[in-house]
Amino acid sequence: AGGGVPTLDGQLLVWDVDQRSLLQEFANAHSDTVFGVEFSRDGRYLLSGAADKFVKLFDVASGAHVRSFEGHTNHVMDVAWQADGEVIASAGADSVIKYWTTESGEQRRTVSTYTKQVTGIQFVGTGTETISGSGDKTVRLHSSGDGKNVRSYAGATDFVYAVAASRDGSLTIAGGEDGVVRVWDRQGNPVHSFPPPAYGRSARAHAEN
Repeated sequence: AGGGVPTLDGQLLVWDVDQRSLLQEFANAHSDTVFGVEFSRDGRYLLSGAADKFVKLFDVASGAHVRSFEGHTNHVMDVAWQADGEVIASAGADSVIKYWTTESGEQRRTVSTYTKQVTGIQFVGTGTETISGSGDKTVRLHSSGDGKNVRSYAGATDFVYAVAASRDGSLTIAGGEDGVVRVWDRQGNPVHSFPPPAYGRSARAHAEN
C-alpha cells in the first residue's frame, strides 16, 4: 500500500496476508504522497509512483532502492508493469503516459493524447498494450511499442479515476466521478453499466417510515 503525508513523506508498506502483519516498511521511499504501487509478476520487486514526480523500483526482500525513473513534470498517479518485466508504464497528472525500460531506467516513449490528468494505467494481459483513464472523461488503449492510440472506450460522463482489464483482455472496466462503473468488450462495445446505489432515496424513505 502507498500513502503518506503530502509534501513530507511517501509511505510504502508491505503486509503478510496470512499473518495479517506488517512485513516491510520502505523508509523514505518518496518525499511526497505515493499514489500507485504494483509488484512485479515474480514478486521480487515493487514499483511505486508519487506526488514527488518520481517512479521508483525497490527490492522487496531487502527493501533496497534499485532505480528511479525521472521525467514526469507533475504527480505520478499510477504505475504498471509489463508481464515480462522489461517495460514499465506510468500515468501522470501532467496528462501523459510514459513507458520506460526497466533495466536501464531510460524513457522509451511519452504519449500525450490526453488533455487532463491520467489517473490509472494497467498492462492488458501478457501483451504490450495498456488501458488508461483520465480526467478528460476518456478511457483509452495504447500500444507501448509505438504509442499508438489503438482504441477509445466511450461513455464516461465525468472524471475517470480507475481502470482495469481482465487477464485475457476480453473486458475493460472503468469508474469515475459520475459514480458509474462501465464495462466494455475487446472491441470497445459497452457490455454493462452499473449505476451508483440510490442512497439518498433510500435514506429518505427510511426516515419517512
